[in-house]
Amino acid sequence: MEKTITNLELQKKNANRLNVYLDHEFAFGVSRFVGTRLKQGEKLDESSITQLLEKDTREKAFQKALKYLNYRPRSVHEVKQKMGELGFGESVIDDVVNELVTKNYLNDRDFAENRISSRVRSKPRSRKMIRFELLKKHIPEDIIQEAIEAAPNDDELALCLGKKYLRRFAHIEEREFVKKITGVLARRAFSFSVIKTVLKKLIIIREEST
Repeated sequence: MEKTITNLELQKKNANRLNVYLDHEFAFGVSRFVGTRLKQGEKLDESSITQLLEKDTREKAFQKALKYLNYRPRSVHEVKQKMGELGFGESVIDDVVNELVTKNYLNDRDFAENRISSRVRSKPRSRKMIRFELLKKHIPEDIIQEAIEAAPNDDELALCLGKKYLRRFAHIEEREFVKKITGVLARRAFSFSVIKTVLKKLIIIREEST
């Protein structure tokens, strides 16, 4: 059964959405983007209405995903998980994510490289721990491996982290210094051999600076 569009008006609380009236009664709301071609006097059947509402749901999901990405970089898995939490169906989520990937708004390789760069710069930790963090984000193994191979090795990462604590531990005796630095490095999953090597370098740097 067809119905006629008798009025189209912008919503008062959201100018990006359009109220659609059929046969002089409010029928549904859609985004302006989805309803851009609707005209008064146009006739809609049930199939056309269903398609409009499906497009509107898809547009809502796309805008929600963009907003989620606006806060910080996300992995593909994170976006899918968030969209599921917001109540969107699997087919809508897959469609939106595919578009985001195609437009390069979402890129697991860039995500992995940026995450490693951030860790190296501000919060150094072992490659093992970095790998674990990326696996938790469901980054594909081949992408993780490639990104980690381009990062500094564990000796460099451990030394970088240790240097951040030199000033804080500058006035304690060497035995206590070794104990504290060992704890810091161990909590970042550096191996004993790496810790041993880096401690020797840090002790020399410490002695030279006093």
